[in-house]
Amino acid sequence: MASALPVRLPHGVVANVSVAPVIAAIALGGPTAAGIVAFFGTTDSREVRGQIPWYGTLFNHAAIVVAAVAGGFSYELVYATTQGGSIAAGLIQFFGLMLAAIVYFAINTVLAVAAVSARTGTSARTIWVQDVRGIALNLIGLAPLAWLMAQIFLLPNGVGWWATPLFVVPLFTTRLAYHRYVETRELFEQTIGALANAVDARDKYTRGHSNRVSHISVQMARVMKLPEHEVEKIQWAGLLHDVGKIGIRDNILLKEGPLDREERFLMNQHPTIGAEIVAPARQLSEEAPLIKAHHEWFNGSGYPDGVEALDIPQGARILTIADAYEAMTSSRPYRKTPLSHEHAVGELEKYSGIQFDPTIVPVLVNLPREILDRPPDRPDELPTMLHAPDPRDRPPDAEAAEDDATAAATAADPSPPESRQSRPMLASDDVS
Repeated sequence: MASALPVRLPHGVVANVSVAPVIAAIALGGPTAAGIVAFFGTTDSREVRGQIPWYGTLFNHAAIVVAAVAGGFSYELVYATTQGGSIAAGLIQFFGLMLAAIVYFAINTVLAVAAVSARTGTSARTIWVQDVRGIALNLIGLAPLAWLMAQIFLLPNGVGWWATPLFVVPLFTTRLAYHRYVETRELFEQTIGALANAVDARDKYTRGHSNRVSHISVQMARVMKLPEHEVEKIQWAGLLHDVGKIGIRDNILLKEGPLDREERFLMNQHPTIGAEIVAPARQLSEEAPLIKAHHEWFNGSGYPDGVEALDIPQGARILTIADAYEAMTSSRPYRKTPLSHEHAVGELEKYSGIQFDPTIVPVLVNLPREILDRPPDRPDELPTMLHAPDPRDRPPDAEAAEDDATAAATAADPSPPESRQSRPMLASDDVS
């Protein structure tokens, strides 16, 4: 029953609460009982429905059996040193079962993470941090519960046979905690993704920009062998690095020509605005400094604070390079033709030590092209607001024809322009 409702964690590791009865079986019958219970008792609903191939089912059961038998032998080594029913012997048996649980957890987790890593291509370190670490404490908490289950089962006069099933309540509660963990994490990721897409959706030229910056930055961080929690921080900061552009007016953000001094000053506020947006969220407080500093220059001439060199957070220095590369190799309102990979790399190297950290630029340059190359645009993925043709893409002759039509309409209707209803071609046209 404990195996019937597994919870799939974000990267593919499957967790359930069958750990408790398996460890209880170790206490009651040693490695033999544990192996039997682990093999037959861990059949889950996916196997019954045929959602797992036979070799996957065989591996899953074999991994649990190996872990259970190894845990059983470790328990017997400790149990053999105890005699009688004294309190000391009971404590030794208890800690022996905790040791068995640790052996079980270690072997089962290593095999599960290795299998998921081989199947998905995700690094084992990532799977461990983002899947297993989040439920590790709950798993460890099942070991004392398993000991208590075994003790209740041994109660005389058959009491244990009907008392043990009462543990379904704490086991179901633990399973619910796994499910809530997955739901909360998915909601967190989806909310960040939606916020990033909301920023990018303001202009078709920046659609997908935040996702690509995040992806490139994460790959750079992994090449640099940063700790997984730093990689994750860079991932979220990459998705949200431009969230402050929500506070920039369209007539500035979407302007085709160069910005004047006042417009440039306003545009340069977006890192600060972005940091202020995410800082109140406790789960994103560590990302705020990276968002604020992603336009700082290595020589100190960037914005908003003019910090330099190693005073700039390492994650922000990574984001700066990924952001610049992605922007250069994409179309923009002010530059319809993107730069080639070679040209963009040349610019990064040219400004290495000036705008960019010279020790990090080679990391991006040496990334595989399949990571750096922009995937082809798919019109069906455009947000609804961007389905209409962009007025900025009109050829000059179309603009001239429109001017002639406007002049003709004015001649036909001499009333003041403000009295005639019209629809602005761009959102920026409607901003005073």
